[in-house]
Amino acid sequence: MSSSIILHSEDKANYFGLVLKSGSEGLVLARPEGVVSGQQSSDSGGGPGAKPILLREPCDLCGGEPKCAAICPTNAIVQEG
Repeated sequence: MSSSIILHSEDKANYFGLVLKSGSEGLVLARPEGVVSGQQSSDSGGGPGAKPILLREPCDLCGGEPKCAAICPTNAIVQEG
């Protein structure tokens, strides 16, 4: 429950995405079609993983050294800046 990011896959082959709880942008849903962000309520159906992630703390970028970006095997998650 300490992670602010949840990975998900759908029935489509090789279809993966993630949901991130951000302090500034609300929920961020990233998938092959693009990125969508914004405040969402628990009943808004924000995609797979949206309801469980609402209970978590927002991402604080691990104090400036994001662990998810450091260990992402495909470099799909990168630290901007």
